[in-house]
Amino acid sequence: MSQGNQVEELDYVLHDNLLYHLGKLCIPQGERVNIIREAHTSLIASHFSVSKMVAHLQRYCYWPRILESVSCFIKGFSLCVIIKPSNRKLGLYTPLPVPLRPWESVSMHFVGGLPLSKRGHDYLYVVVDRFSKMCILMPCKRKVIVEQTT
Repeated sequence: MSQGNQVEELDYVLHDNLLYHLGKLCIPQGERVNIIREAHTSLIASHFSVSKMVAHLQRYCYWPRILESVSCFIKGFSLCVIIKPSNRKLGLYTPLPVPLRPWESVSMHFVGGLPLSKRGHDYLYVVVDRFSKMCILMPCKRKVIVEQTT
């Protein structure tokens, strides 16, 4: 090893034809993008920020300048560039007016993915009065037509 680049040979171990650096798998140059893409788009670690992504990869992998590689990949990942809140202009929210009497203003939501009831319902149609906070729950099926909600 040269004096300017002091890396201990003991830090590297060859095991089953795979190179490890301090117990972490060394990733070859040609596979780094594939590893980053898989880690970034997986269901478990989907679309983490640069710092979280680097921390996640560094648990198992090693290559020089990993932060630079991950940062470059994520900044070029078009879906993240468009969707992430830090990339959108955010403004002040306009609050809804305060209702003056019951049932003047209501919120309506569907809550789904529930187990089937005896009558075959798997969703709830939830109506909440914003004044009194009274809630009405109506069982329904996933395929609800407009006439059934009114």
